[in-house]
Amino acid sequence: MWREDVLPYLWYPVLMLAAAASYAAMLRDGASPLVAAYLPVVAVALAIAALEIWFPERLEWRPQRGDVKTDLAFLVLVQVALQRGLAALCILAISAKMHAHAPSDLWPRSWPLAAQVITMVLAVDFIRYWLHRACHHSKALWRLHEVHHAPNILYTLNVGRFHPIEKSLQFCCDTVPFLLLGVAPEVIAGYFLLYATNGFFQHSNLRLRYGWLNYLVGSAETHRWHHARNPQNAACNFGNTTILWDLLFGTWYLPGAERLTDIGVMDVTYPKDFWRQLCTPFRPIRPIRPIRRQISAEKSFKASFAQALLSMRLRYLRLVSGIRVAVAARNPMQAQRRLLASILKSNQSTDFGREYGFARIRTYGDFVGCVPVSDFEALRPYVDADIAGNRTALTRQPPRQYVRTSGTTGQPKDVPLTPQHLRLLRRSNSAALAFQFGICPEAFAGGILAFTSPAIEGALPNGKSFGSASGIVAGNVPALVLGKFVVPSAVMSITDSRLKYLLILRLALSRRDITYAGAANSTTLLTLMTLYREYCSELLDDLRHGTFFLSDRLTADVRVAIRDRICPEPGRAEELAWLHITRRSVRLADLWPQLRMVATWTGGSASVALHALRTELPLRARILELGYLSSEFRGTITVGRRSGSGFPTLDTHFFEFVEREKWDCGVPEFLTLDGIRKGVDYYVIVTTPSGLYRYFINDLVRVQGYLHKTPLLKFIQKGKGVTNITGEKLYESQVLMAVRAVTEKLGRGTRFVMMLADEVARCYRLYVELDTGPTLSATCFARTVDEKLHEINGEYSAKRESGRLGGLDVFWLRPETAEAYKDFSVQQGQREGQFKTVAIAYRKSFPFDLDACVEGCP
Repeated sequence: MWREDVLPYLWYPVLMLAAAASYAAMLRDGASPLVAAYLPVVAVALAIAALEIWFPERLEWRPQRGDVKTDLAFLVLVQVALQRGLAALCILAISAKMHAHAPSDLWPRSWPLAAQVITMVLAVDFIRYWLHRACHHSKALWRLHEVHHAPNILYTLNVGRFHPIEKSLQFCCDTVPFLLLGVAPEVIAGYFLLYATNGFFQHSNLRLRYGWLNYLVGSAETHRWHHARNPQNAACNFGNTTILWDLLFGTWYLPGAERLTDIGVMDVTYPKDFWRQLCTPFRPIRPIRPIRRQISAEKSFKASFAQALLSMRLRYLRLVSGIRVAVAARNPMQAQRRLLASILKSNQSTDFGREYGFARIRTYGDFVGCVPVSDFEALRPYVDADIAGNRTALTRQPPRQYVRTSGTTGQPKDVPLTPQHLRLLRRSNSAALAFQFGICPEAFAGGILAFTSPAIEGALPNGKSFGSASGIVAGNVPALVLGKFVVPSAVMSITDSRLKYLLILRLALSRRDITYAGAANSTTLLTLMTLYREYCSELLDDLRHGTFFLSDRLTADVRVAIRDRICPEPGRAEELAWLHITRRSVRLADLWPQLRMVATWTGGSASVALHALRTELPLRARILELGYLSSEFRGTITVGRRSGSGFPTLDTHFFEFVEREKWDCGVPEFLTLDGIRKGVDYYVIVTTPSGLYRYFINDLVRVQGYLHKTPLLKFIQKGKGVTNITGEKLYESQVLMAVRAVTEKLGRGTRFVMMLADEVARCYRLYVELDTGPTLSATCFARTVDEKLHEINGEYSAKRESGRLGGLDVFWLRPETAEAYKDFSVQQGQREGQFKTVAIAYRKSFPFDLDACVEGCP
């Protein structure tokens, strides 16, 4: 038990620490860096070689005489004579001179020796990581590097099997730069100590187990997979001393229970002796392709490098954003008070600021006493004054542009957006992406399918543009992310929804590697699949011939934008055609099998179609809450896997809350972030840097939990999503909860739900569009939903039992009713990219004729 369970975890840390301690001790005793480094390295190498005999990882990896002869030749002639001899005679002398004369600010010489050695390990490994990856992607470099992969066993001596040209190239990349920087000989020798001893462990046949160290060092457990013969597994774990760069750039690989069965190169005739291996890279014909990882087999090295930069950028943003969130979460009101004071001070000289005495406000109580709660219609005169040319009506800083959305009076709302607010929103949007990357890095490995509305739709009298919030958000993501967008922004300006979605579908079908999809409402992706099934033959013909069957209806700017993205792809067309032969029904998962994340709204009425969407997605795909956001402001960002809840943007917007019941009763009690409680529904009132002061947005949110002292918020529904016929106060969330409970019990999903209150008949009419499946009894469904509403809403139960409220009627809607209602709403002025349905309304005021869409109606 001791030999099997404990010793494998001890060999590496014990011997590595002993080598480092010996090096430090010999330096203190006056030994030269060369001697202090070489003696521990030789001792560790001999210890590993001895231990391999007693504790082998694989019996079949024990070397034969020919293996030892070849590896000794490489070790002596390449590792020692070429590189180590050069280091002993020249390099340390040069490094001493450069250390004395190089500019002092190029290397942190004042740091402790250990810190400098670790810094050099990280820096050298960064350079060697990319050189190593290049060796696996460049045919010329692979010819040299293939020598290192030629052995079909791993043991201590073959750590030195490198072609002398490759070894010289490594020396130029990872040693010369540090000599020129003036790195001290003790630091270079310390790096050599760690690199060499770790290398002996990496290639050893000693039974080793690293545990959590597999995420820190280039271990034997990870490096053995780098030598796998299987090209699907081999091009991974490129790190030498540390494995951190593999973790950062997505090439770390260590399967759990899977056993490595074979190592070496694919060419089984590759020579085994020393001299022939030196000559093999110069053969005129190379029948063996470089080892490539399966996922990146079709990517160029340039694309891999761009992906690595994106990964590094998002990891950096994740780190910075995580620190910012962690600090703010411990004292949310400090950030909120600072933000409010900044907004009031900046805008006290505006028309609004002078009218409501911003200069006199010192506390939150003063703010509540001086500034009334308002909606957009109350602020419209100030916005109109800004648009007319008075640039100090709402904010001292002139708006850069406006976000247009539908208004309650039929006149659109043009919400101002100042440069300061835009900068803060850009930071929040980047943080949201970074947290998404942290949750699922694979989602950013391929193409991004993002559904937005245009960022610029026109201009106002003051010359400033107006557009959609989703378009503005999409235009302010990091450039490396924007470069992955499958659909150019010009396509989003198409006003004909059907034409737009068909073109999006055509562009997306050409990309098998889509890994991320983002849409405000999940019905968007369902609509895409409906169109695919309807126009499958036309779209496949377009893929074969590089055309778009509705191109004559596109504007000139759209044609220019898609010109380089529409090209013949017969292979992809045949792949999709084969799906229709082998599948009864083609799903979204079949079109884009690598899809890993769908970012969408999961709260309120948007949750209705989630069940139907999940049945379309690949098993590994994750549905992530997009965050609470509207045209006026972004309320939350999703920082973790909590379903539907998010961290409030407390450094960008000032939040106030009123309990739903108190607001509905006309006795509001205003609360800040530190005063709201878990499980309670609140109306949101927000103050933004763009001039929305104490703005009532008519949204209900609920506290789902806490991050330190900061509540995590979940959007529940629009405030207007409540009806009251006889005093029952039935809320949209209650209707959706009841319908969801019944459909889940029946194993069905819904695409559209609408509850209409009939005040004349004093009853409710429930209209439901189910996903595909057997017909259900409307009567039984109505009875079950009614029973559930009895449990959820006590007033509803009392009114039903007293007879004051009539029974519930259920009507099945024809397929595509949800899309028809959406098209109708867009025509009435709602923005398609941010379309939200409210699942409960009064029948007399509901503008769409649902009765005409009931199954069986002519």
